[in-house]
Amino acid sequence: MTGLPSTAAASAPAPRTRREFLQQLAAATAATWASSAPRAWAVEGDAAAPPPRADACILLWMAGGMAAPDTFDPKAYLPFEKGLSVDRILSTFPAIATSVDGLKISAGLERVAQVMDRATLVRSHVQPDLGNILHSRHQYHWHTGYVPPQTVAAPHLGAWLARVLGPINPVIPPFINIGQQLEGNGESEELKAFTTGGFFGSEFGPFNLPRAAEAISAVQPPAGMSRTRFAERYDHFRRLLASSPRREFVSDYHQESMLRSIENAQRLLASPDRVAFDISREPSESFDRYAVS
Repeated sequence: MTGLPSTAAASAPAPRTRREFLQQLAAATAATWASSAPRAWAVEGDAAAPPPRADACILLWMAGGMAAPDTFDPKAYLPFEKGLSVDRILSTFPAIATSVDGLKISAGLERVAQVMDRATLVRSHVQPDLGNILHSRHQYHWHTGYVPPQTVAAPHLGAWLARVLGPINPVIPPFINIGQQLEGNGESEELKAFTTGGFFGSEFGPFNLPRAAEAISAVQPPAGMSRTRFAERYDHFRRLLASSPRREFVSDYHQESMLRSIENAQRLLASPDRVAFDISREPSESFDRYAVS
């Protein structure tokens, strides 16, 4: 063995002290700022955000259907012929032009194509590998932004809107979930896992209406239940909650949030605005327009 340094050791960079590293990092940061001013600085005056024009957000969730190649992301179309191998079929329908130059969607969506200039089409989203058996795992990810399983209760997208924007009407719940069957199916517990206010608290959770036609019954006390009796039940519930042996496992914030959600429900039951949930009051023209049978 000789005392001569190896080739690798001779070519290795000299070690740097922490002071030298910080000096070089500061110089690189200054050079980056000097080369390209932040976008906010490039705007003359105050860079105020554009005012919102929407009063509410309506999310239409098409669970388990409408594949992308047959709707908004058409691929090469090959007319069906008897004996055609399935691996040669990329899109079931031909592509049609839209109101946006160069953007095409599938045939059958002609009316949608006419207003695509008012839409935002996202084709770059890539799903994580959550398996292809349970739709609920993918729904959890889409509705919350979190990949299951989670160690905390993740709030639904609607809960975020309820928490950040709050209600338009102080009586009407800010997050209403219509048509979601949480009972009577094989994935009920999985669906309940993301149909919630999560760590925001119960008051920001959804007001669930499984059947729109029966919505008015959800904002009325049960038959024979007077307002006085309903208020007494609430008082009993508060006392039970305070004396519960499991109270120590629930934070004060979430207990108070649950009580506030009950108070919100009482306010809705006593308000004349609850008639908004009676869709039988809607003009027949509205039902005809949406082909409601």
